[in-house]
Amino acid sequence: MQIKPLLRAAQSRMPWVRPAKFGTYNLATRLLGWPIEPEFRLLSRLGPISMALDIGANWGQSIHGYKHVLPATQIISFEPFPYLAQRLTRQFSDDRNVTVQPFALSDAAGRFTLYVPHYHGYIYDSLASLSQAEARDWFTPERFANFNPRHLRIEEIEVEARTLDSFTLAPQVIKIDVQGLEAQVVRGGMQTFAQHRPVTIMENPSPELVDLMAELGLIAYFFDGRSLSDWREHTNNVLFLSDDHRRSIQL
Repeated sequence: MQIKPLLRAAQSRMPWVRPAKFGTYNLATRLLGWPIEPEFRLLSRLGPISMALDIGANWGQSIHGYKHVLPATQIISFEPFPYLAQRLTRQFSDDRNVTVQPFALSDAAGRFTLYVPHYHGYIYDSLASLSQAEARDWFTPERFANFNPRHLRIEEIEVEARTLDSFTLAPQVIKIDVQGLEAQVVRGGMQTFAQHRPVTIMENPSPELVDLMAELGLIAYFFDGRSLSDWREHTNNVLFLSDDHRRSIQL
């Protein structure tokens, strides 16, 4: 059996691991610059960046990544899960460069249900989604040793959603990680994307979303830390760049 399913099964029975895990991760990012994904390291080659958006903040991993590579940048972070939004607000209360917005972003404003999976009492908040299927279907016997669906519970939390365009922001960088609902975020921010063409980082966007971003002047690539290549050949983050971005980073 592979090691990851065993580790996930063990982690699920130790809920106290969760804050320790992310605390250690963020401390290493802040002090050592590790682990930071290659796409984030590339941002420092784009010249001055005044604003970066973090859509789907979770425990603040991307906030710390931004602060390491873009120390003077204003960071606006969106996190609809109340527990995490409140935790991040307290953590960065003295940092004038970080603003936490406790909203989901979608293609329409309103009240929606956020589905948060729990397995054996461990809260998998990084998999929380406005789609119940997205929150539930990740949990399979392939991912967890001795998986038992009876121990999976989906918590339902009412959250407020807004559109990105309603904030009238001017970002140069956007990271989106919203568990399969990235297209809704983009459709609710068409004016923002079309006007500012921000460097955008997403995980596993659909081909349809890649085509939509191309219409907005942002082309999909995979970046391995050295060069850009065809995004379709990889399952990691996808980096969206305009022609101006390509020229400025000289890859």
